[in-house]
Amino acid sequence: MIVFHVIGASKLRRCLFQGYLPPIVRAWKHIGSAERFSKQTGRQIILRLKFPDDAKQLDGHRGEAVYVDNIYPLKGIFGKQFE
Repeated sequence: MIVFHVIGASKLRRCLFQGYLPPIVRAWKHIGSAERFSKQTGRQIILRLKFPDDAKQLDGHRGEAVYVDNIYPLKGIFGKQFE
């Protein structure tokens, strides 16, 4: 399943340095929902991620938010390997 994760620039930089997004990784099923959340929180970066089809549903959020409770590797993101 393709989902959209909203994140701030400084946290993304830390996560790229670590090589992964720490658990719990929350994301939106639709880009419009991610854009709305981005505007509400001031987090300006939206990442397009691939979650397993059995990702858990997050309570509330109009049924549009899902999450995985393990790390999400960021190797190869932006077409480049980070170390």
